[in-house]
Amino acid sequence: MDVRAKPAVAFRPVSEADFPLMTGWLAQPHVRTFYQKDPISLAEVAAKYGGRVRGEDPTRCHLAHDGAGRPFGYLQCYRNLDWPEWAEEIGVDGGLSIDLYIGEPAYVGAGYGRAMLGAYVREVAFALYPDETRCFIAHAQDNASALACSRSVGFRDVGDFVEDGVDMRLLLIERS
Repeated sequence: MDVRAKPAVAFRPVSEADFPLMTGWLAQPHVRTFYQKDPISLAEVAAKYGGRVRGEDPTRCHLAHDGAGRPFGYLQCYRNLDWPEWAEEIGVDGGLSIDLYIGEPAYVGAGYGRAMLGAYVREVAFALYPDETRCFIAHAQDNASALACSRSVGFRDVGDFVEDGVDMRLLLIERS
């Protein structure tokens, strides 16, 4: 499989059937570094993401697929004011936020992060929240590749904050 050929992406909502795949992804060293520090079991993944999948939680989660339909990444978006403590932590009075990771190691560094983030902002996040004009993403300040990826699709630095003892950078993109 040549994942470097053309980073085409599509999205679909996460289902409970995806939890074993996600559990494996969350155990990958490159994901554990910045996204899932502690080991997580299938039961814990089901507990953490189940409400989102069932629509009981305001966070919407999706898998990114390549042009051949192979899932390779996870993304989620949510309105910041649905999570008031988060909105206060990042110092915003609205907008939405995105979190993401590439789960499949072969897709890291091959342009898929840039392709999935750019397409997700345009095709999914702003479409789900048509009244929102601002979209935020936060990365650890030492996660140079994630920061470069977000900046390459048009996010710009707007501030810094500390989350669970980690120095974070907040970035913003606005609906065009």
